[in-house]
Amino acid sequence: MNREKSEKNVRNVPITVRLNEEESRHLKNCAAACGLSAAEFMRQLCRGIAPQPVPQVEFWELLNTLYEVHAAFKKCIPYFPTAAEICKEIEQLTVDLQQRFTMPQPFDIEDYAGKGAV
Repeated sequence: MNREKSEKNVRNVPITVRLNEEESRHLKNCAAACGLSAAEFMRQLCRGIAPQPVPQVEFWELLNTLYEVHAAFKKCIPYFPTAAEICKEIEQLTVDLQQRFTMPQPFDIEDYAGKGAV
C-alpha cells in the first residue's frame, strides 16, 4: 500500500456525540445486530453504507435447503438436461439472497435529502 493511501485511511479525527441513555442503547443494539462496534456502524453510515443485521438461523437453514435442492437437480442433469438451467437459476438465487441479506447495502444520502428526511 502506498503512503498516500495509507495516510488517507488513518483515523485521527475524533468525533464526540452526546446521546441520551435510550439513544446510546439503540445505537449499541443496532451495531450489535449487525455484528459491528458502534464506531464501525457509524463509519459505514458515513460512507453511505447501510449495515445489515446478521441473518437469523432460519435464513441459513433456507440457504442450506436451496443447496440441497441444487444438488438434487444437479444429479438429474444426465437424465434431464433442462435441469442444468434450473441449477443456474438456483445458483443465482442463492448469490442474490446472500448479497441482499448479508452484505452492507449502499444508499445515496441525496435520495434521503431530496425527500426531506435529512
